[in-house]
Amino acid sequence: MTAATETGYPVPDRPVIRFTWHTGDWFEIFQKHTALIQSDIARARAEDRMVVYLSCPVSSRGGSHARTNTEVANFVTRRLADRWGERFFVLNPAAYQLESREGTGLIMRHIAELAWETGRDITLETLKAEAEPGGGDYMRMWTRVITEDGYLEDGYPGDPPDRTRRGRQLAGLFDAVYFLGPDDVHAFFDPGGTGSLVREVEEYFARKSAVDPGFCADFGTVPSGGTPRLLCLTDPADAAVWEERRKEFVRYYTVRAGAAYSRGSHDEWNIFVRLNRLRTADPCYGPGEQVAFYFAGRARGMAEAELAVSPGYEVPAPAG
Repeated sequence: MTAATETGYPVPDRPVIRFTWHTGDWFEIFQKHTALIQSDIARARAEDRMVVYLSCPVSSRGGSHARTNTEVANFVTRRLADRWGERFFVLNPAAYQLESREGTGLIMRHIAELAWETGRDITLETLKAEAEPGGGDYMRMWTRVITEDGYLEDGYPGDPPDRTRRGRQLAGLFDAVYFLGPDDVHAFFDPGGTGSLVREVEEYFARKSAVDPGFCADFGTVPSGGTPRLLCLTDPADAAVWEERRKEFVRYYTVRAGAAYSRGSHDEWNIFVRLNRLRTADPCYGPGEQVAFYFAGRARGMAEAELAVSPGYEVPAPAG
């Protein structure tokens, strides 16, 4: 049976982008997850910290690896905190998604809470058997996290009472968005920047394959009658599969790494661009109050921050 889905605008009051997401239990779990993330942002704002959204690849695609992407995102989060200072709170999506251990733990808490509320036996395994959450599920959540600002407690200093930014649904809690770039990824593999990048990535792959069972299972097994089978590297066919996977991994993290190769990041870029355009015409914001754009450590210019890119998981609006 195909799990039910719905297509629409994650924030109906600000219909800037459309996605398709699962209804039912997954919907309820992502509702809880959104509230948790928003509480983390609200706490950062209460501590008078500036909030930066980190747009980064998370899922495995094109030779990349979800756990490696999570490690890179965590590395960049720490790097930004060190470079920009403790007054910044970097919201790292990788810490909240199923691809990471942290994200899995948080979502399992929501599942347990939903099971208690409904009196039903709900587990991560039973939910995945029904439907795996996809890009539309996550992008609905992240669109809400980025856009919604009705829970902003006191607006901003100097806001006139009749022109408060609270509840305008224009990403009012975010000061900047940082799109992870190739330089960030290269620094993860070669922090000193003095070695051969290809060698560093190859050594990472070899080391992880030898000591990380999860990494080895992701790259060193193939389906076989419903049960993963270890590749036998003395078998030419299996060795060819292993070598192709290794080459794709090395190619991705040397020349194709970063937000530019993430479908979700494409959507996040377009969300911020559209909200910035709306801000320029809004009486409470104007051109001087756009969300700042950064890519690979450098601020983007005026034109770049106002130009859309190709869509990721976005569903086009019906014609007419």
